[in-house]
Amino acid sequence: MSSLSLGLPEPLFGGPAPRLRAIPASEPFLDLLAEAMIAALKCDDDPFALADALVLLPNRRSARGLIDAFAHRLGGAALLPTIRPLGDPHADDDPDIWGADPISADILPPIDKMQRRMQLASLIRRRSVAENGVDDPSRAIALADELGKLLDSAATVDHVDWKKLPKLVDEIDLARHWERSAAFLDIIASFWPAHLKELGVSDPAEHGAALRHALAARWKADPPKRPIIIAGSTGSQATTRELMKVVARLPKGVVVLPGIDVDLDNDSWRLIGDQHPQHALKHTLAALGVERHLVPMLKFENEQGRARRVLMREALAPAEKTADWLARLNAAGGAEFVEEGAGGLRLLEAATEDEEAAAIALMLREAVESKSGNAAVVTPDAGLARRIEAKLARWGIEPSVSHGAPLRETEAGRLVALLCELAFDPAEPVALAALLKHPRVVTASDAGGLTILEHKGLRGARRHDALIDLATLGERDSEKPVQGWSRARKIVESVSLALKPIILLMSHQEVTLAEFADALSQSAEALTKYDIWQGRDGEAAAQLLREANQYGAELGAIAAYAAPRVLLRLMDGREVPPLQSSGEARVAIWGLLEARLQRRDLMILAGLNEGVWPAPPGEDPFLSRAMRDKLGLPSLDARVGLAAHDFAQLANSPQVVLTRSLRREGSPTLASRWLWRLKTLVQGAKAKLASADQYAGFAKHVDAPSEITPVKPVDPKPPADKRLRQISVTQVETLIRDPYAVYARRILKLEHLDPIGAEAGPAERGTAVHRAIERFGDGTDPNLLSQLLEEELRWHGIAPERRAADRERLLTSIKALIAWFAERSSRGAVIYREKYGKMPVDGVDLTGVADRIEIGADHVAILDFKTGKPPTDDQVNSGLSPQLLLESAMLMSGLIKDVPKAAPTELIYWQFGGSKPEPHFVDAEGGPVLAAEKALTSLRGLLARYADPNQAFYSKPRVQFLKPYDEYDLLARRKEWADEVGDQ
Repeated sequence: MSSLSLGLPEPLFGGPAPRLRAIPASEPFLDLLAEAMIAALKCDDDPFALADALVLLPNRRSARGLIDAFAHRLGGAALLPTIRPLGDPHADDDPDIWGADPISADILPPIDKMQRRMQLASLIRRRSVAENGVDDPSRAIALADELGKLLDSAATVDHVDWKKLPKLVDEIDLARHWERSAAFLDIIASFWPAHLKELGVSDPAEHGAALRHALAARWKADPPKRPIIIAGSTGSQATTRELMKVVARLPKGVVVLPGIDVDLDNDSWRLIGDQHPQHALKHTLAALGVERHLVPMLKFENEQGRARRVLMREALAPAEKTADWLARLNAAGGAEFVEEGAGGLRLLEAATEDEEAAAIALMLREAVESKSGNAAVVTPDAGLARRIEAKLARWGIEPSVSHGAPLRETEAGRLVALLCELAFDPAEPVALAALLKHPRVVTASDAGGLTILEHKGLRGARRHDALIDLATLGERDSEKPVQGWSRARKIVESVSLALKPIILLMSHQEVTLAEFADALSQSAEALTKYDIWQGRDGEAAAQLLREANQYGAELGAIAAYAAPRVLLRLMDGREVPPLQSSGEARVAIWGLLEARLQRRDLMILAGLNEGVWPAPPGEDPFLSRAMRDKLGLPSLDARVGLAAHDFAQLANSPQVVLTRSLRREGSPTLASRWLWRLKTLVQGAKAKLASADQYAGFAKHVDAPSEITPVKPVDPKPPADKRLRQISVTQVETLIRDPYAVYARRILKLEHLDPIGAEAGPAERGTAVHRAIERFGDGTDPNLLSQLLEEELRWHGIAPERRAADRERLLTSIKALIAWFAERSSRGAVIYREKYGKMPVDGVDLTGVADRIEIGADHVAILDFKTGKPPTDDQVNSGLSPQLLLESAMLMSGLIKDVPKAAPTELIYWQFGGSKPEPHFVDAEGGPVLAAEKALTSLRGLLARYADPNQAFYSKPRVQFLKPYDEYDLLARRKEWADEVGDQ
């Protein structure tokens, strides 16, 4: 190995093997690699010199980054090296790259990943049934995914001794529940390998490892003469290290390591653990048999770069080495050295993640508006990345992004999810309304018909069981059919026809996932005229359903009700990838994997909160940490170490902004352990990180109004000719309690819209009871009244379980009412039911419907049925609840249709459904006639006041008269001003 002095640049292919190189963390890795390759290989007389080289990089994005680096340095057309991702070096069968014989000739082909999920889930289901457990296909897939992670993890190490599993619990003296877990893992220890062998395939992760192993063996046996470079990998997998070991010894082979700390002291190096950024590199160097201080650099490290590297090294040092932090920093140069290392580092701590995203967006906008320069945001928080993207959209900036959109949040994905929901209940109002309004659904192209269907069929309490019931809903009441319902019915019939494949399949007791995916595809195509598959999201949805159709049968027969949940489970985690060429090239938003080896002029490391960056190490649901160690599986903390290496590399960029939010999703946060250590270290050296908080201030000003105008209580004053022209007897109470509600409904003609698929409440229940009693008349059969109540409760959307409870609870009321009817019938009165009255009162039509009027020889009674608590005598006499009194005034004037003029002697509220069902005779002051005249006089005064153009219709002006219903509070913006004015 070269013995050149530490830090002295070494030619890319110079010196003896094993040939390793390193690039300083402060330098742009891919740019420097491109320069080194051009210097070592490019010859003016040999245009193929560069093209002969093969470069293996960690991922596809870094491969594209290297191509860009070459293009920037070589200009236009050039013959570039072959560049392949190290994770899948045999992505093609090009003999000019891999040789005449395919590497995988003796390796079993990999099983499809979806097929692996289905087959593992099938094994889990069979085991669960054999043990008399619960057969839940969705749970089986979740467990299969965990087993898949375990298989992938096992493929990263040299060997896992699964034969130790049965004895591990006793050897380590663990709790007995681990014994069941170990027994469960026999699925992958015994059954899975045998199953793969029977199929003639291999596990995907094992296949990739086998390819790298075979490639290493081939190159070792027959070393290629062409230049081969492995660059940017830390060697976290055993087969990657094996390939590195071979390449480093090839005639023209070299391994270029990222961010290796070649001058770290031996004690610290010895103490490096799983969560340290140098952990993977430490194992790689040990496997290659090379001492770290013997690895030459490809470029000098400048003083500022060295100071930053040492500062970050100390911030991420092993815990045992933090006791002498300041001593080591003083030895390195003290406060001046720390200040130099912290130069170019800035810190932004925003109040919330939204403020953090807005501040970052402003930095990116600043980069776009500058004449030169570029910027990138790196964060593992996909939610924060999407917030930043949304903030940039307001200025028309579309960044280059690495994160995709979750399939379930796309148009195609939402449609698939809606169809899964409707598979359980095709007539569910909320899901059906969402389906009909989906932008790709064409069966509801009649906007007018859709409006009728929504307002008269889907809003409010659900009054239908199936689509066939919904289709005829507007025609059930032959006396009052819904106008234009035929248009709504046509839409329902079209949807029914489109959903027929799903409905028919779900009528079976058992189905396969393949059958369900096929039925769902047919329905989706019928609803959208095949538009479901358009665009990248459509392609992703098609791929999901294609895989489910191809491999779903391998899961086995499942209960029909489980099929939608299984498909939704398969959709979880699916993303629609972004277009590679889209977005502003000078602004990027990357995840950690995509950011490796990348460099921009400004690097913004965002979301630096504990639990986000780093994310907590995952837990193995099957194996304890001690069990994993005994089996030879990699440590769960290794991923934290890789994330720490990513952070250290990125934080060594010349210009870096570190950002975090003090609150996330409404809860306080803790700074990332790395950021906390860095701040502590800098403060201990009597220095400080520069602040970027001004961008948070700018973000606040972006949406800040030029002036704040407090919202005042509403006080609409319509002109005299636009004031009340009609009011019902029940709305008189509303006019007293909440005048604004009457204004909105009667003058603005705004009706409150019920929520779609709302749960039936007291209003629906009261209407149902009124209607049943009206139909019953003065009958004597309690069974008939009970049946009528059941019909009306069902018609008005009361849920079946509520109806069953109401039947039992109302038996007492039914018996009491029938007994009261019998007692009243003996008085020989003429009965009038549900009679409409209309009486002009000073230019305003007073209207109302009397539930029951009795006119006999010795009495005249007006009765109102109540399913809730009736008004008290005080409320009636004070004029706050004047309904019966105003109906009496109509009766006295002979203005109730088909009812003769009469003077009431009894005012009755009959409470139906309470604990004590009985009539309540109102004790009207001065008797019913005088009280009615008094109420009419009060009404005239009230209407006269609201006929005055200067009288405002206030929202709930008196707290003692607050109306319990709040349909128009939102329109009145009540929450914006009520607290401020004390709700007076």
